[in-house]
Amino acid sequence: MLQQYAGSIGTAAMAVIIAIGGAGIQNGATAVLSGSRLAFIVLFCFTVAIALLAFALLASLKRQPPGR
Repeated sequence: MLQQYAGSIGTAAMAVIIAIGGAGIQNGATAVLSGSRLAFIVLFCFTVAIALLAFALLASLKRQPPGR
């Protein structure tokens, strides 16, 4: 149930980002293209941030002494 809820929030958030990215553009196809580009950039930034945090976590776990 929580996974479905998270998926619906993610879908709604991407719809809002696409709408914001296409705001003010008269041509519908161009507006969707511009909004989708913005959504891709946002998701890419999240992916990079998560990867960096994962590598930092792995590095900190390697530095801890055994048994902790």
